[in-house]
This record gives sequence, C-alpha cells and structure tokens, in this order.
Amino acid sequence: MNSRASLTFLLSIFAVSQAGAAIQGTVFDSSRAPIAGATVALVGPLGITDQQQTSDSGRFRFSQNGGPDTRLEVTKPGFARRTVALPDGISEALSVELSISAQSDSIRVLGSTLDLPESEQGGSTSVITSEELRARNEAQAFDLLREIPGMIVNQSGDRGGAATLFIRGGDSNFNLVQIDGITVNSFVFGGLFDFAHVPSDFLERIEVIRGAQSAVYGSYANSGVVNFVTRMPSESPVLDLAAEGGSHDERRFAASGSAALGGLGISASASRLDSNGPVANDDYRNENLFLNVQRRWRIQNLNFDGNFNSNETGVPGPYGSDPAGLYTGLDLVSRNKNNFSDYLLHYQADIATWVREEVFGSFFLNNSFYRSPYGDSFNKDIRGQAEARTMVRVASFYKASFGVAAEREELKNTFITDNSFRSFPFRRDQESVYLENAFQFANRLFVTAGIRAEFFETPKIPAFADPFAPRPEFAAHRTTRFNPKVAAAWRVLAETRVHASFGTGIRPPGGFDLAFTDNPVLKPERTTSFDAGIDQRLLRDHFLLGATYFHNRFSDLIVSLGGNLAHLSSFRTDNLAEANAQGAEVVVQARPARWLSLNSSYTFLQTRVLSLAGTQRLVEKYFTIGQPLARRPKHSGTFASTLQYHRLSANVIAYLRGGDLDIEPNYGVSAGFYRNPGFQNLGVNVNYAFARGLTVYGNLRNALDQHYEEVFGYPSPRLNFVAGVKWSLHGIR
Repeated sequence: MNSRASLTFLLSIFAVSQAGAAIQGTVFDSSRAPIAGATVALVGPLGITDQQQTSDSGRFRFSQNGGPDTRLEVTKPGFARRTVALPDGISEALSVELSISAQSDSIRVLGSTLDLPESEQGGSTSVITSEELRARNEAQAFDLLREIPGMIVNQSGDRGGAATLFIRGGDSNFNLVQIDGITVNSFVFGGLFDFAHVPSDFLERIEVIRGAQSAVYGSYANSGVVNFVTRMPSESPVLDLAAEGGSHDERRFAASGSAALGGLGISASASRLDSNGPVANDDYRNENLFLNVQRRWRIQNLNFDGNFNSNETGVPGPYGSDPAGLYTGLDLVSRNKNNFSDYLLHYQADIATWVREEVFGSFFLNNSFYRSPYGDSFNKDIRGQAEARTMVRVASFYKASFGVAAEREELKNTFITDNSFRSFPFRRDQESVYLENAFQFANRLFVTAGIRAEFFETPKIPAFADPFAPRPEFAAHRTTRFNPKVAAAWRVLAETRVHASFGTGIRPPGGFDLAFTDNPVLKPERTTSFDAGIDQRLLRDHFLLGATYFHNRFSDLIVSLGGNLAHLSSFRTDNLAEANAQGAEVVVQARPARWLSLNSSYTFLQTRVLSLAGTQRLVEKYFTIGQPLARRPKHSGTFASTLQYHRLSANVIAYLRGGDLDIEPNYGVSAGFYRNPGFQNLGVNVNYAFARGLTVYGNLRNALDQHYEEVFGYPSPRLNFVAGVKWSLHGIR
C-alpha cells in the first residue's frame, strides 16, 4: 500500500472514531402524524452502512454515527423517498417529513452488486415490502408474487402442491431463487424451485427483477431473480405473534422477534402451518426456524443467518379435468417429505471512504424423500458458495465492483446410478469473475454495465448400461461462458423516467439432463433479453402510469431427438431448440390520500415455439412451430386496493388470467395439449387493531367461489377463509 493510500485509510478510521453522537429522530407525514414501519438507512459513498424500521411512534435511532459523507435515506410504501444530509457532529433529534406518492422507491434492491436505489436502475424491479407481508396475512410468501407484472404462478392444487413460477415467458427452471443471496435452486432438476414451502413470517421483504441477470448473479438467472430477504435485527425489542385457523382445518402459529443483546443484534422466527385438503391424502405440514446474529463495529459488519424448513405433503395426483379419460382415481399412497436448510456468513468492511470489502460464504442442503405406489426414492442437493467482492468509489459520478466466486453443486439421487445400480455423488464446480460499473450524470442519467465469466467443471461421470437409454462414461469436461449486461435510467423530467436494459442468462444442464444422455458436451441453455419502458408521475405524484416492452429469446434449449430428428445430432439429446417471448407490462398506481391506495397491472405475453436450430420446419416431438409455450397465458392482470380508516384496514385483491395451453395431467405432453380456460379470483382481507398492539383479522380467499385450475387437472381451492389474531410489541412491523 502506498503512502497516500495508507494516510487515507488512517484518516478514515480517525474520522469515524471521532464522529458525534447517535443519529435519531422521528418520521412524520404532512399532517405531523408519525409513520410506523418506514425504512431508514444510513448511506455512505459506497452504499448502505446500517438500516432499520421506525417504531409505532415513527422513531428511529442508530447507536453509531454514520461517518463522513453519510446521508439518511427514508422510504415507505405510498410515500416519496426522502434524502436528508447529515452535518458532521449532529446531536439534535431529526424530524423527517414524507410526502404521499403513488410511486415508492426502495433504497436497495436486486439488479446490481452495488447499492443502487430502485429508481436508479434500468431493469424492471419490484419489491414486496414488510408492511405488505404483515398486513396481508398470507401464510406462504409466493401468494403475493402473483401480483407482480410479468409473473405467472402455477400451483398444483391446494396447500403444499408444487408451485412454480414463469417470468416473462421463461421456463419454470429459468429463475434464480435466493434466500438472503443464498442460491436455493435444485441441481438435479436443473434450476427448478418449488415456491410452495417458503413462509412469510420470517421475511423482511421480497425482491424481484425481471429479465436475464447472469452478468450479475451467474447461473439460473435466465428470466429473472427472486430474493427472499429475511428479518434483520433491530435496536429496540420487537416481538410478533400470530395464530389463525380456517377452512380445511388450516391452522398456523408463528413467533418472530428481534433485540440487541450484549453488542449483538439478534432476530429469530419460528412458525408452523398445517392443513387438510378437500380430498384424501391432501394434507400438508410446514415448519420453519430462522436465526440471524449480527455484530457491528465502526467500519465493519459481521452477519450470520441460518434457516431450516421441514415440510410434508400428500400427493393425491390430478383429480380435475380429464379430457383423455385417463384418470384412475386418487393416489392414496404417494407422499413427499422435504427438509431444506441454508446458512450464510457475511463480512463487510469500509476500509476507506472509497473502498468496501465484502466476503460471503454460504451452504445449502435439500433432502427429499418421495413415496409412491412404485417404490420409494430420495434426492439430496448440496451447494457451497464462496465470494469475495471489492467496491470502489472511483469518482463522485462513478462506482465499480469486481469480485470472484466459487461454487460446488452436488447431488445423490435414487435414479442416478453407476453400472452397479449404486447412487454416487454427482458434482459440478463453477468459478466466476465479474466486473460491474455504475455511472451517474447530473443526478438524471444512471448507467450500469458489467460482464461475468463463468467456468464450469464437471468431473468424470461413470457409465450406466441401461438397455433403453445407456450412458457412456464421460470424461472430465470444462465449459466457459460470458454474460454481459447494460442498463440505464434517465429522468427526462422530474415526473418522467425512462429505463431500458439488455442482458443474457444461462442455465447449465441439470443432474437429470446429464445423467440420461449420451452427449458429453451438453451446453448451458441461454436467454437473451431486452426491455424498455417509461414511468410517468401525475397529479402531484398521486398517480403513476408505467409501461414496459420486453423481448426474450431462448436458445440452446436441450431436447430429445429420435425418429425423423435423429439426423440432426449424433446424440439422443442436444442443444437445438429455440423459442421466444415478447409482450408488455402496464402498471397504474394511485395514492389520492394516506388512507387509500390503488394498484393495478396488466401483462400481455406472446410466446412461440421456433424450429430446431439449422432447420426450417422441424420441432421436437409432440410440438408444432408457432405453438404457444405451455402454462403461459397471453393475458393476465391484478388489482389491489388498500383502505385505512382509524383502526380498520382492508384489502381487496383481484387476479385475472386468460386461457392458456396446458398438458394432459396424467401422462404429460405424450398424451396431448389442452386448453385451460381463464379464471378470476377475488380476495378480501380485513384487519382491526385494538390497543396495545393487538389485531384481529380475517382473510377471505376466492370470494366468488370460482372453479378453476392453475395447473390443468388440479383444482384450485374454492371459497375458503382464515381468521386469526396477532400481537406486536412496539408495532414496528
């Protein structure tokens, strides 16, 4: 380190150590009423150094000063973001006033390795906030994902049924899913994730970005990224308790809390959900435990969190639509049991006002056991990740981050064996290096650009002499892929924002892709995506209209060959299929007063199967050229209203979905495609707050008692409800 860098380092430590008293204050609205649950963050030149939420009286307090060049950023859904400069040595309490706005802005959100606010990113981002998670009384987090434009959630029946997500026409295994940045996708199924088992109680928020993101996040980020962010410790004690019961013997108990003990910040959560479905062998159990421990020093932060989830569900099979007459009755034997856990260790140090170092280490374990009339089976997914990142503020208008990451994925599965029919560890290693740059010009134009190089290494895979689909021995193999991304946001006027992004994504072959092929060089599947849109604020920020066009091209898709397609490749499976998806998302938001907010969205989506690479008219068996992709409707939309009157709050939520193409539910595509008609779902949620943090609530789902199937052959729940009571210490959440 040269003398100038050493002097800068010493001066920065001295400045922090000599900083003034704690930063504290209160957040109000224009009527001087306190705002509870607002996010308050200390933001330095490199990004966020600490953050918390205001209490029921709108108060916040940071025990340490933020250091030089630190500002306060305050956000709250339904209010405009407020930035407050912090003079050196500030000692008096602050009063921060927020103005009502239809457009909310998160301080930090997915889409960048740098701490960039939502409004300064060119990508299409959405955040489900802590307030929404608590007020809506949904036990499972994925039920709120339906309301984000461009997102289609499909659940196979009732509670516990497999829940998959399609983002902007991409496949259900094209989504990178994380819990606090820990990748939790399945290796054996090539990136698939079942959203049915993530409870809402231990979450702080849910962040979503749509579009290919492998330049930032690596593998599996083909169509977008979903990050479940868990509860962080708070300075003052927090305790949330909830108990509810309802239709189909549904019952839920949850407890979450946070406190500062002996210099440590600690947050924890425990929950259990049980239900019985409308038919035999349709019961469900979900238990979740979570712990977060954090230690902050003046310029350093060390954070550990761990989460364990155990769930079990009966699998009665399809019992709804049966157009081919193949239904043979309820399956009273099949059951699925799943235990997964994830752990994260994160160290951060702002070693100078212009340099931040971060180190991440994470571990994910998923054990699944499946019982069926044909025998028992198991699968174990293991993933370990390590990453080191450096963030540098090069100039007032330019920040950059660069880093290296290493990952190992491993699985053992009943059906992946060697010639002795013994399961063996199936492994893949991945290393990556990346660089991202962020530019800001006149506080109006924001540009991010980056690139990531991925190096995949698959060790030798033993042969399997299956008489129907033999696998030769595969030698060790290495593959390299590069993924770029560029995004921009431009504040044309104070009320007008234009944004655009371009990027690529990759999905490396999954365990089953590699185990049941004779192709030793299967490539990752690729997505190339582009979007562009405009946001217009009207009527003094009380009204927002947004529109975004998107286009995704999916290529190098892995398909099975044979028959008249055998001449296209010397292998049984190869990267030959292509498809595309394009459409538009329209968002309308209104916030005429603090007691009322209205949000609606509409998504138009057009998908097509394209001919196999190198051909004009050939497609995979059972498909046709131009055919829409399955389970991706052309039209979908949502409407959500929130009304607050004194102690009473209510939500009315409507979800509308047009018809789509689906597959025969008993034997899949080999038995044909069928039209699944559209549906409408209306829900009503009511909270009534008594004194001392006590609230009673009722949640009426499918209020119109509609008969519909999100997945063809699997009836979704008819009219049902839950009612419960919750209590919150300090009312912080």
